[in-house]
Amino acid sequence: MSRLNLHFWLINLLFCCFSTQIKAQVYEKSPELHGDIVVFPITLINAFPFISGTVDGVEGKFMFDTGSASSINLNDNLIKLPNKKERGKGVVASGQSYKTSVTDTIREIKFTNGITYRNLENITSGNYDFLQRYITPDCIGYLGHNFFKGYLFKLDYIQRKITFYKTSAERSISKDFLVNETVLAVIDFEIRKLPNHPLVKIKIGKIDVLGALDTGQYGSLQLDTISGNELKRKGYVLNSGTDSGGDALLNVKNIIIDGKFKTDLKGVEFCDLEGTQIIRKALSITEPNFMDIGYRFFSQYKTIWDYENKKIYILEY
Repeated sequence: MSRLNLHFWLINLLFCCFSTQIKAQVYEKSPELHGDIVVFPITLINAFPFISGTVDGVEGKFMFDTGSASSINLNDNLIKLPNKKERGKGVVASGQSYKTSVTDTIREIKFTNGITYRNLENITSGNYDFLQRYITPDCIGYLGHNFFKGYLFKLDYIQRKITFYKTSAERSISKDFLVNETVLAVIDFEIRKLPNHPLVKIKIGKIDVLGALDTGQYGSLQLDTISGNELKRKGYVLNSGTDSGGDALLNVKNIIIDGKFKTDLKGVEFCDLEGTQIIRKALSITEPNFMDIGYRFFSQYKTIWDYENKKIYILEY
């Protein structure tokens, strides 16, 4: 055998072995992560991270939304689920309401990294036509907190990937998820009502603000009148125009998270008190000033979310 033919033979052998490994990642009934370290490539559409896949042969993208509690929610406006049973109504933080249903069995959900789930039971769905209209027409649902329960994850918008690490006592000591990373800060968070919503203490100048981290939005700021006037007077909150939907945008300076990390954010959406009522009720927020920390932050810094130890690592890109 010539060296050239041997070279191609070895490549084909490795490819076949790799393909076999991918095909072997098939799991039954319950949509949850398996394995020690799992990587999903992501696509960013506007502010939102999506993971590509198929549901019973229908191709599309799942929004990776830490604000969603369920493992998997399907968009039954795009995927035909003839045996679904209507369960009620749901509402998202931005105010859209939708009908919810449950389907006894989903035959197959397959992701582009080779992970496949079959015969999934009691999968919830909703009519997410608003996501199709305003974000991407091939949105087939959400991936939420329960999908990666028992894992911490690294969110990397520059490399376009999410890496999940199974939590363990050994990993808490070794911190292998920090290899070759530059740590800018480690901030502590609290959980109040919902386990999927990390809440952090923030100051903008001398004004106290409660912050929530959530991959499912751009980033927004709501201030009471006195706080807003003071921060504008000092130049810490500046109007920066409007977005394509006509909503006001703000540049926010001198943000200090957990007393440890200082940053500025551009293009944060202005939100009045009425616009935060849904999330305030859901998260038991009583503080007068509130900031949703989303894309505007994650596009500047890599982050690691460690729910078990209630810590967010802020890393340099």
